[in-house]
Amino acid sequence: MIALSLRPPSCSRPLAAVVLVFVLAFAGQACSTKKGEPADKSGAKVQSANPVRSAGGNVKLASNEPRFLNPVLETRFDRANILIFEGLVGFDGTLEPVPRLAESWEQSNGGKTITFRLRKGVKWSDGTDFTSKDVAFTVAQIRNPQLHTLWRTYFSGIESVNTPDDLTVVVNYSTPYAPALVSWSVGILPAHKFTDTDFASAPANMEPVGTGPFKLSRWEQGGRMLLSRNDKWWNGQAGLGSIELIFGIDDKLGALKAGKLDFANIPDIGQWASEAQLPEFLDMFEQTTSVESIFRLIAWNGAKAPFSTSEVRQALTHALNRERVVEDVLLGEGQLLSAPFFANMYGADSSVAPRAFDLEIADAMLTEAGLKKTDGERFALDLITLTSQKIPLNAEMFAIFKHDLAQLGIGLTVSYLTPVEFEERHVSGNFDAAFFGWLRDIPDPDPSALLHSAQVEGGQNFARYKNEKVDGWLEEAVSTSDRVQRKILYAKVHAQVHADMPYTVLYAPHSHFAWSRALRRIHPADVSAQTRFPGISRWTTAGGGDSQ
Repeated sequence: MIALSLRPPSCSRPLAAVVLVFVLAFAGQACSTKKGEPADKSGAKVQSANPVRSAGGNVKLASNEPRFLNPVLETRFDRANILIFEGLVGFDGTLEPVPRLAESWEQSNGGKTITFRLRKGVKWSDGTDFTSKDVAFTVAQIRNPQLHTLWRTYFSGIESVNTPDDLTVVVNYSTPYAPALVSWSVGILPAHKFTDTDFASAPANMEPVGTGPFKLSRWEQGGRMLLSRNDKWWNGQAGLGSIELIFGIDDKLGALKAGKLDFANIPDIGQWASEAQLPEFLDMFEQTTSVESIFRLIAWNGAKAPFSTSEVRQALTHALNRERVVEDVLLGEGQLLSAPFFANMYGADSSVAPRAFDLEIADAMLTEAGLKKTDGERFALDLITLTSQKIPLNAEMFAIFKHDLAQLGIGLTVSYLTPVEFEERHVSGNFDAAFFGWLRDIPDPDPSALLHSAQVEGGQNFARYKNEKVDGWLEEAVSTSDRVQRKILYAKVHAQVHADMPYTVLYAPHSHFAWSRALRRIHPADVSAQTRFPGISRWTTAGGGDSQ
């Protein structure tokens, strides 16, 4: 999923958004569990229910405003969908898959079949029973080619979904698919709310019914959204009585200090290094720094000249002083990458170094590509991004890029667009380059969403990158459960993509968080794209009283 700002029990550790990795075991061999944790016959750990708690308090969080309260249709990361809807599979603190709406699963047929046993007694927030029909309905919508969804790539290999009874779902894949199990973290939809209505325009997309710990109480579009505790949640009661999601907050640290937020990520490095370290701030707020599965990058429009040649894209990469951005703008709080692979996952090949900043090399490569200066000018470069990216950090970075590109006769302009405008420009191909952040919906290193040619039309391959060899390696890598083999294949992808340079990965930022000392049981990963279970539902406040 794009962070505009698009997841069998395993015998090894899962792919972490922080530092860990995992490999799926397709053959269904026995897996051990941690001491003291119950396990079913498949080896899947059983999540014990939360105890019923008191009324709880209210917590204010910043969030992107969703277009849909429907996890299948929503393309931006927001905090509402992950609190209202649940998948069959969840992730624990180390991102190992754990039972959620499915209480257990078994893998068979060489990894091509997953049989889910659904949890008994689960109800939708309107009181209707959750059944296997809801799962089949959700998959059907994801696989509908008429709908735009970020999840289609994860479900494209499914041959059939069978529901022999209300509590059993049998999923058959055409070939083994490494991220199969973790992709079932997608939120399941209530089939009964979409009867006799167009799916994309159904009222349920704005008035959701979910199985998660919270439900929608009020949506003030353009302003905020109030979620209240779902008293029908199968896992007991959430520790909080309500969560208020605030939209459009740019200065998150200022909002935190002013009491407009209770928890926030602090993207402004300058604020983090100064204001957030003052004694008076530390008296009021706790804080932490983490490394997550996210990076910032530029996609070059490979279907438009002069960006359609790898030499030009390589030259432009040499012309971007990413080292200075990390050193001076991020104050060292970031890491350079040479391809769109997360540094903390085994897909990355650390032996491939990022292209160094060198204007002389860039100038020579552009000239050799036939792009000579005419009266000191070569061509204009329009970089599109979202209005949400109009922050001081990015402004400083773009100023550095603009200055250096000007030395090559390239005039850089940055166009800040609304999500609708950005999507229209992306789909139509009416752009030179696009800046965005990328994070995974699921904890797996597979970069197919960015790189596979099948993702050019209606997918997230912003660069319109097409390479048959890369397609083949990506397909082979997700068809095996052998981590060593996957790593070898991803190394081939890494080398080829580094040569073709459809994307210039700028850096992987460190993430900084702060929250009120009145909150309890907090972990920053609870609000990430790869949200933990039970996650925010375990948060509590010191007072415990509702405050809306």
